[in-house]
Amino acid sequence: MFPLNDALDSILLGSLLFGIVFTIGSILLGFADLGGDADSGGDHGSSGPFHGLLNVSSLLAFITWFGGVGYLARNGFGWIAPIAILAGFAGGVGGAFVVGLFFSKVLRAGSESLDPRDFERVGALGKVTSSIRSGGVGEIVFERHGSRMVSSARSRTAESIGRGTEVVILSVDRGMAVVEPFDELLQASEALPDSGPPG
Repeated sequence: MFPLNDALDSILLGSLLFGIVFTIGSILLGFADLGGDADSGGDHGSSGPFHGLLNVSSLLAFITWFGGVGYLARNGFGWIAPIAILAGFAGGVGGAFVVGLFFSKVLRAGSESLDPRDFERVGALGKVTSSIRSGGVGEIVFERHGSRMVSSARSRTAESIGRGTEVVILSVDRGMAVVEPFDELLQASEALPDSGPPG
């Protein structure tokens, strides 16, 4: 049904299947930025659809469309490999752009207004699901009112925080959670001098 003529066909078809499987998996597990972050505000200091290209869902959209369009170009239209790769890349960028536009214009509409519900997150314990880059942004998952929520996050110290790290939400800045690893906060509190009774 899906002929594999060479290694490039395998890569393109593999990208398509990988994107589809992991998109479905991320939706089911709540890791994708699909709705759970919709009420948390969220252009986070930038605007437009290009900001949406930085989330997990847009990356998966790029991989899926790159593989699908590239494979179709080669095996459906008979294009040579370089042209098929370029077509796949263009399709991937287009897919990621559409996803980013959807998040920016639909899920995050009106995100610049402060929502009191955002501040209920302060003090919540969460887990990093998409690594927070040094000086950059990642994603965390946490529970609020018994529901699993996903939010963009940045490190309070601007240092990177790896995936799977437990973090505490210290504040909310324009819908973005500002976090610090739980272990570091615990160590800092233990290092505080114990002021005994005055004497």
